[in-house]
Amino acid sequence: MSQAERERFHNLLLMAKESPFEGERRNALAAAERLAARHGMTLEDAARVGGEAMQERPGRRDAGRGAAADQRRQARRTYDEAEAESAARERTFAEYARFMRDVEDRNRAEKARRDEALRAAYARGLDAEERRKAERRAARDWIPRRNGRRRNPKVHASVLLRETQLPLQEIASICGLDVWTVAGLKLKMRD
Repeated sequence: MSQAERERFHNLLLMAKESPFEGERRNALAAAERLAARHGMTLEDAARVGGEAMQERPGRRDAGRGAAADQRRQARRTYDEAEAESAARERTFAEYARFMRDVEDRNRAEKARRDEALRAAYARGLDAEERRKAERRAARDWIPRRNGRRRNPKVHASVLLRETQLPLQEIASICGLDVWTVAGLKLKMRD
């Protein structure tokens, strides 16, 4: 057996021992058995001394069959230890998941209690004046602002008549006056 096959066998045994998933452990063990069978050995024979048995001649493997039962028991013990370890991991994961669910449930319950207490306080009048001021401020932001320094329309029309050559109708529309008032202003401005 090549070095790469020995490493693969070793990795399969490690996966069969340490994987947290039962299906993955079962598949790794089956693959290791197939690899050992390809070289005419049992899984226990192949596992003996880190896979060194794979390098021995077939005659020497037959001589060690008495120890094969011990090797099988050792392999089974290793497999059982891996099963126990994976069961412990699954229990730990389940406990951790339950703990996290409990924490999230407590947080949700606390937030709901806080929101309910805040609504009740607002219903009793807590911060009512501050909330009304904030609402007025928000409503006021949407009203377009007017210029408080707006000119008198007649004065504005007079300035436009003096400084521009706009038609009377345009000056009237700009200042918000009627055409006759603008015409009267123009006549009064004559010398």
